[in-house]
Amino acid sequence: MGKISINEKLKKIQPYIMDKNKYNVKLDANESFLEFPKELKEELFSTIDEVLFNRYPDPDAEEICRLYGEYCGTSEKNIMPGNGSDDIIQTLCNGFLESGDKILTLKPDFSMYKFYASIIGASSLEYDMGENLIFHKEAFVKLANDNAVKLIIFSNPNNPTGNVIKRDDILYVVKNCDALVVADEAYYEFYGETVIDCIYEYENLAVLRTCSKAFGLAGLRVGFLIAGDIIIENAKKVKPPYNVNSLSQAAAKVMLSHPEIIRENIKRIKEERNYLYEKLLNLESKFGKSKLKVYPTGANFIYIRTVYSQIIFESLRNSSIIVRNFGENLRVNAGTRKENGEFIEALEKLLAGIGE
Repeated sequence: MGKISINEKLKKIQPYIMDKNKYNVKLDANESFLEFPKELKEELFSTIDEVLFNRYPDPDAEEICRLYGEYCGTSEKNIMPGNGSDDIIQTLCNGFLESGDKILTLKPDFSMYKFYASIIGASSLEYDMGENLIFHKEAFVKLANDNAVKLIIFSNPNNPTGNVIKRDDILYVVKNCDALVVADEAYYEFYGETVIDCIYEYENLAVLRTCSKAFGLAGLRVGFLIAGDIIIENAKKVKPPYNVNSLSQAAAKVMLSHPEIIRENIKRIKEERNYLYEKLLNLESKFGKSKLKVYPTGANFIYIRTVYSQIIFESLRNSSIIVRNFGENLRVNAGTRKENGEFIEALEKLLAGIGE
């Protein structure tokens, strides 16, 4: 008596573990290096002062949905808020999948797609883009249709590669598959191409957006689902009622009320990304692609292929520089000019000393 039996599903799940250590240079989580704008903090404090802490938040987060609609050119009625994109991904899996269903994503891609599907009891198929990250729309659609997948979800630009799928290719998938197609545009601002304007034309298309990356609000966890009436109506049936807290809504409202500051932040992040990319290309040229292969990017991070990834990762970490390690690949998000410089200097020294 008094014991609990853990089901097989839970026994198989590996928890998502993050490195909580403190590092002098933190380039592993695709966060913005820009803090909340100082010129908006007085407005933020004034807005927070109006928050009723003893009352539940607006369950529909109507104000920030209205502002985000103005930002992305979409009606607020076609926007559903979430506690970050993860919350929305889980909501979509809960509502649109049943045990035994299949989803299709890319390889590599954001790991949480498969994770949330597995909790429902759905299995995951992956379209492998290979080392050269090539996407063939016909082969992708065939894989989806041959396996009768219910949900197609992928990040664009891709996380972790920074690779992009062309708008026309995405719409080809939407038009030729009887499945919910979710384009996760978490890094849209660094690329600039979207399919949001097509949600009214295709009832099976949905788009995910977040305030975590370009807006620099990762700590607040605010995301959005943008889709046509049918998807929004049914997604809301399984959305937690108070999933975006009042403080997050207040801060997002302030930021979204100043699109000019958002645009300036995006510009600054892209400048540092481009600087980092050019420096990495210089190292690729100096040491050769057999030692370091740098991929083009449409995001705020750079994807690197190297057989020395583990050595580099551990050596950087020992120097208080953290990046993300994916087997024979590393992902490095753009930081401040100082952080980028320290990373490049350390990486160059490592590459000069290994494999000789």
